[in-house]
Amino acid sequence: MNEDDEPFLRDMYLRDIEENQEKASRFAYELSHKVKTIGCIHEKKIIGTISWDTRGGLEDGVIELIALGISPLYQRQGIARELVLSLIEETKKFFSQFGYKLRVIYLFMENGNIIGRKFYKRMGFREFFTIPAFLPHDDTVFWIKYF
Repeated sequence: MNEDDEPFLRDMYLRDIEENQEKASRFAYELSHKVKTIGCIHEKKIIGTISWDTRGGLEDGVIELIALGISPLYQRQGIARELVLSLIEETKKFFSQFGYKLRVIYLFMENGNIIGRKFYKRMGFREFFTIPAFLPHDDTVFWIKYF
């Protein structure tokens, strides 16, 4: 995703999250400028995104999976799985162009997200530890996938 995709990202936010132009614009800007984002597009609409960024130096081969979201009408159709697989493929290419390898993907997730926990486990991630009261409304679980 890049600045050309901002209108589509804004529309997705307004359609699937909430009717708030300011937050939608900030969401679109962050996903198109601050982090690397892969989008799933269907009938000229973004129906899912996955965002990531490197952590440490490139030689470390570490990325953080920052966000994964699928529009409600398209959930439970394998799109999240395909986005994670695309993320793995793209990040492997990213590190390879600099002569390094992807070694680790990690993410933080709300402790109460039972569906997310089952999903990441199926995708080969391992739950490592819980950070109490990390979020205002829930504990956070730290997940890792090694390559």
